[in-house]
Amino acid sequence: LIQQLDSETLIAPENSDRLMDSVTGYHFKLYHDALTGGYNRRYFEDVLKGKTDPAGVAVLDLDDFKLYNDTYGHHAGDLALRTAMEVVRANIRKSDSLIRYGGDEFVLLLSHIPPEKFRSILERIRGAVYTTEIPQYENIHPTVSIGGVYQAHPLVEAIRRADKLMYWAKQKRNDVQT
Repeated sequence: LIQQLDSETLIAPENSDRLMDSVTGYHFKLYHDALTGGYNRRYFEDVLKGKTDPAGVAVLDLDDFKLYNDTYGHHAGDLALRTAMEVVRANIRKSDSLIRYGGDEFVLLLSHIPPEKFRSILERIRGAVYTTEIPQYENIHPTVSIGGVYQAHPLVEAIRRADKLMYWAKQKRNDVQT
């Protein structure tokens, strides 16, 4: 049980003299995915779900993720997932949110992005993942399929529409559908 003092600081009621820093403490562990370091589904549900800011919404799915796990083992799958998401984070702004939505499916919220840049950012992400290498596994060449919608509301509906587009992209593999 905790009490939030502000957006950066949390305090435990039973130990009120001990502050918990959100970056290294409870808040970080609560809202970040342990494997990829991105936000987790709980963060989406608690913080982002009701968001109404203008945004581009994308759903990303690592192609053939199950095959990596089945062929090379879960360590290889984890490494492919972690590496691919590091590449995605390197290609977005700090104000954007990358959320592990489930398994190898991620939601990306690009806040206040001009409509003419939305698709090009998704294409840049797709291309960057395509050219990345997985350390220790030179036979794994990850690709990502991305579905994206621009300024659809509510957010849950935008994700549903982006998810449908992502499945169309998966038919081609390594594709972006908007």
